[in-house]
Amino acid sequence: MHFQADMLILGSGFGGSLLGMILAKSGWHVVIADTARHPRFAIGESSTPLADAALAKIATTYDLPELVPLTRYGSWKRIHPELTCGLKRGFSYFGHSPGRDLTPHTIAGQQLLVSASAGDDVSDTHWLRSDVDAFFAVNARQHGVVLYEGAEYTLHRTSAGWTMEGTTQDGPFQLSCPFVVDATGAAGVVLRTLSIADLSHQLLTSSRSVFAHFSDVRRVGALLAESGIDRSRHPFPCDAAAVHHVLDNGWMWQLPFDDDTVSAGFMFHRQNADIEHGFFPVEPGTPGSSAAAGTPLSVWDAQLQRFPFLRRQFENATVVRPREGLVMTGRLQRLAARAAGPNWAALPFTAGFIDPLHSTGIAHTLFGVRRLADILLTTSIKDIREQRLAEYSADLIREIRHIDRLVEGCYAGLPSFRLWCAWTMLYFAAVTSMEHSSKSKHGSFLMADDVEFRKLLISARRRLQNCVSTGASNADCGQFEAWLREAIAPWNSVGLLDPDSSGMYAGTAAR
Repeated sequence: MHFQADMLILGSGFGGSLLGMILAKSGWHVVIADTARHPRFAIGESSTPLADAALAKIATTYDLPELVPLTRYGSWKRIHPELTCGLKRGFSYFGHSPGRDLTPHTIAGQQLLVSASAGDDVSDTHWLRSDVDAFFAVNARQHGVVLYEGAEYTLHRTSAGWTMEGTTQDGPFQLSCPFVVDATGAAGVVLRTLSIADLSHQLLTSSRSVFAHFSDVRRVGALLAESGIDRSRHPFPCDAAAVHHVLDNGWMWQLPFDDDTVSAGFMFHRQNADIEHGFFPVEPGTPGSSAAAGTPLSVWDAQLQRFPFLRRQFENATVVRPREGLVMTGRLQRLAARAAGPNWAALPFTAGFIDPLHSTGIAHTLFGVRRLADILLTTSIKDIREQRLAEYSADLIREIRHIDRLVEGCYAGLPSFRLWCAWTMLYFAAVTSMEHSSKSKHGSFLMADDVEFRKLLISARRRLQNCVSTGASNADCGQFEAWLREAIAPWNSVGLLDPDSSGMYAGTAAR
């Protein structure tokens, strides 16, 4: 069967399906092809106020009311209880040292809680991606998108655009179209077809991960209470959050879902990892790698054994997703030299990726979908569209590099929890500036187009390095915090780095 389509989208995750839905709603003939089938395991699960605002704007602009309930925890639970999610009131951080548990005597200075939402009903969510991606794909089909799942295909560029030949369990198909969008993530099918240069080596962050979804994980709040640690100043229940356990050689994320499972993963950074003792997963054959790096399970267990609090959390835990068990990655960072051309474009997660830190993935994808839909639907003159696509590409690459700086500085501060927390204030300055202004509707992602903010990042990184190089004493850290408090003032309307906060921020919740 041969189709003449207006648009071909490769990849049916929520980003690709959402873009297809928008275009089909506007009368385009859209085909989506995916080598996998729904439901399927995926991470990139933590939403934010920026993501909620972007999704709500898309739903309103393109008359997609079925998406509105997913923009708030309360409406999600009332209208789509069949889709698993988790309550996310903010960001929780806890500092750990090897061999030392969290107790009333060791907890001082080892907590940071930053509110993102003012209450449960209007809260952000953790997305169980197998449920949510399938929901978007189903809705895309309902709007007229032709979706080929489990497809094997070949893609060719022609003078008129693109052709595809493929097969699914329903039989062969062929299509031609003038434009293709790459939503395949790390596979980068279109990028590889066009031999777009890989600039990953230019990125500052270098991290790897081992992760899965677990059942029977003990919650942080329960263990803190069991140890007699006071939680009365917490601005929200510390588990109703993107939970970060900050370690000497990286960090661990924990995202609780309402089905009593938890997405959890260790992140290891090149500069802080202990390869010889097996705490850093490396690709086989990497120069300097050691056989001690081991299997995903041995890496996971070795890291748990180093931190008594985490060991207690997971002593009875069982992997429930994915079916294959723990996943161990190579280096996660990647960046393409271009993200769009005259007859193609890539969504943000395909153009590049940095790290799970700061929960940027869902929001950045939605920003990309919104921009690309606007270009495709409002620009029909060839030269103008090509110029706007070139601007989309340049903006997207700049934003990925910007996220790289916001993430890498946290790793650079390790093993100091105090420096890690100080550097996160740059992210929170950027994100709250957007959440509390009209920039959330039209601005660059996380203030990446703000020249003065970018200069601040460079200056702050230099000062952070000086602090680390001189030993990161309490006096040095205090001086860095004092300088940073003054430096972020133009972007700080929510009291970040308030010395009287004790690391507890309630006024940061999005309006």
